[in-house]
Amino acid sequence: MSNPNEAPQPQQPGNVPPAGYQPPQEYQAPPSYQAPPSYQAPPSYQQPAPGSAQAAYGVPLSGRDNTPPAGLGYAAPARNTFGLDFNNIAQRFRDTTGVPQQLTISYWLWIAAAVLGILLSIVNVGIISSQLGGVFIGAAITGLVFGIIFAAFYVFCAIRLKEGARWARIVLTVLGAFALIGLFGQMITGNLSFIGSAAAVAAAVLMWLPESRKHFL
Repeated sequence: MSNPNEAPQPQQPGNVPPAGYQPPQEYQAPPSYQAPPSYQAPPSYQQPAPGSAQAAYGVPLSGRDNTPPAGLGYAAPARNTFGLDFNNIAQRFRDTTGVPQQLTISYWLWIAAAVLGILLSIVNVGIISSQLGGVFIGAAITGLVFGIIFAAFYVFCAIRLKEGARWARIVLTVLGAFALIGLFGQMITGNLSFIGSAAAVAAAVLMWLPESRKHFL
């Protein structure tokens, strides 16, 4: 039995936690360190093969292909070569297999312009000899010789045109521009050469139409 005279003993400080005290959580070790993935070197650059769909920097390579157009009826020279080969020149002249229709018409118009040039040169020789006599006949014959050479060059460029040679299209474009310049003067003076010039201008236009352009890609 307790003695009423005994005073209650105060509690020792630190024995009782203050109100709201939360005991510390149990220590959690951090997750184990994960090393970053090893460095992967980028793949080495591979140069696109000729004729592939994309070239470096996304530029299509189709326009750089120098192989002859597919579908031709004979083995044609590469696009970027001059292509002077007489082994199968007869077939190269007449065969238009695999050539777009618009470009085929352009081809035969260039041939017609060349033939008309020769015929008109012969007519000029006859006119000069009958009207001016033999004084100028030598100049007329010289003009005929150059006309034949020029017509042969027309024909050869036209053959290379239908074989997809880009240089031939550029050359014939320049010749068509000259024909257009001369066409107006020939029509005003009544010179029969305007027929060949008109054929050359029409041929130059046809070879740049969308259907024809596909043959040079």
